[in-house]
Amino acid sequence: MSVAVFISDWKTPLSNALEERIRGLIGKDKPLIGYIPSRTDEERRYFYPIKQQFDRLGAAGYVYCDVDKAFDPFVLGNLYNCKAIFLSGGNTFHFLTVLKSNGMIEWLKKYAEDGGVLIGLSAGGMIMTADILAAEFVDAKYLPESSMEKSEYGGIGLADFHFYPHWEGSKNQLCAVEELKKLTSSPVIACPDGSGMVIMGDRFEFYGNLIEF
Repeated sequence: MSVAVFISDWKTPLSNALEERIRGLIGKDKPLIGYIPSRTDEERRYFYPIKQQFDRLGAAGYVYCDVDKAFDPFVLGNLYNCKAIFLSGGNTFHFLTVLKSNGMIEWLKKYAEDGGVLIGLSAGGMIMTADILAAEFVDAKYLPESSMEKSEYGGIGLADFHFYPHWEGSKNQLCAVEELKKLTSSPVIACPDGSGMVIMGDRFEFYGNLIEF
């Protein structure tokens, strides 16, 4: 049974209930955590804030796997041994492109099917769903530089809804969801920063003020 955690942001601690749920999923006995950035981050400036959050939850080690300019397939053995793998935020179109170019979408799907926990933040969360159509609205600023066709939007496929992170309920976001719903019959789950959800097989757990459209 696959386990997927969707969060919008993690610059500050999440709710106690959600963090305790994540702690329970990754294990309390000094778990090893994998980290996949959305693009090469030589200084690891985006990794260390997330590391601090996992450190608080008891993580004891990390496997950093660059899937962009510094991809090393020899890291995958260690990555597979991680209790959970974190997929970072960033440019969703670029992230999905480099994951696909290195065969990582199917790899991550098998990892989840084999019992590994996937935790996706923002772009990482969108990639864990069936496709990243929502990114055309969430990541609209990156759309002009993307060469992807809609037929190439397929993600890991752990959920059949569209994940809309950083939800604030603004007029622009409400209009974006309205336009997104014209393009799909699948539900849209809007997730404010600080909130999140856990999917275990067919079971959904909501933490915070998520909204389904």
